[in-house]
Amino acid sequence: MRRVPGYPGLYHEKVGQQGTRYRIALCRNRKRIQQYLNFGTKWTKAKARAKAIRRWRAVRDSLPVISRAAFAQVERRKSRSGIVGVRRITKESKGRRYAFWVAVFSDRRGRKQWRSFSIDKYGEDKAKGLARKARRKGLAEMQAS
Repeated sequence: MRRVPGYPGLYHEKVGQQGTRYRIALCRNRKRIQQYLNFGTKWTKAKARAKAIRRWRAVRDSLPVISRAAFAQVERRKSRSGIVGVRRITKESKGRRYAFWVAVFSDRRGRKQWRSFSIDKYGEDKAKGLARKARRKGLAEMQAS
């Protein structure tokens, strides 16, 4: 099996005596699509490739692209804080433990941004609230662009 250059998610496979087939494997918006296109030995390489590319385009176009703002709201793993992009971190430095809340978001250019709020300085509830507020503000700026 090898990738077809220029078409991510499209693979060419040789199936021995049965001929050749193409595999389409795409994933968008948590939907996974996998299709096999068997061409056997009756099709020429060029015709089979052209037909596979047309089918790949049809499948790709049927799956809408998720916006950056919507993608930022997707919970990729279970968060202990219950808020996507906000988490509590405890680090140890020079024998002392530091706990803080962190908000993670992307700026307008798509670069990852962090804002951290110390629990020693603000207290548990206020630090968590500030992290939530920073996350909401970052998402609002992302949607504005």
